Amino acid sequence: MDTFNLKLLWLRIIPAFAFTLLSFNVKPVPGKKIIKWAVQQSSTLRIMGATNVSTFGCDIKSYHQPDTIFCSEENAAYKMVTLKGKLTIDVSSFDCHNKMLTCDLRKTLKADQYPQFVINFLSLERAPVIHGDKDFLNGWVEIQLAGVTRTFEVSYAFNKSSTAAIHLNGSRDFSFADFKLSPPKKMAGLIKVKDHFNVDFNLLLIPVE
Repeated sequence: MDTFNLKLLWLRIIPAFAFTLLSFNVKPVPGKKIIKWAVQQSSTLRIMGATNVSTFGCDIKSYHQPDTIFCSEENAAYKMVTLKGKLTIDVSSFDCHNKMLTCDLRKTLKADQYPQFVINFLSLERAPVIHGDKDFLNGWVEIQLAGVTRTFEVSYAFNKSSTAAIHLNGSRDFSFADFKLSPPKKMAGLIKVKDHFNVDFNLLLIPVE
């Protein structure tokens, strides 16, 4: 075969070979299923802690921010789903049912300097099952408190009510040290708040088309 014909043959083979490589590397991008929930005003949040003499609870009894939570499947192979949205709570809205304790909590959380406590939803380990009994699963959130931002794993429970509403409960134990804070002390240190506390939120969610 002469040189000209050999070059012509290679010019025919190389594009075909390249097309074969490209065709094997192209992967279809699956569509994402996105669910939207509107956070209702009847949603609540509670901080529970203890002192060396008793326990206490500080509540947010209603939620007035018009927030929406988005849930979408990002990686079907690993069943990981993305959870987008946030809760923005005014620290000054916490009620500890004791004036002195309420003031101490707000001061400890630096309410004057950082007036908002923010929970950013990040992901769930899998898509929640919301038809039937409670579904328990874990997820991740980013929390902004007193000028510190950290990521935590949270335990969730999803439950569908008799109506179309979804109840989402999230709970996690924290420490004041997680946010570079010191527990408040009163009466010359005779009453001390323990370092660990629990945050529990109950959200009422309505599906949004």
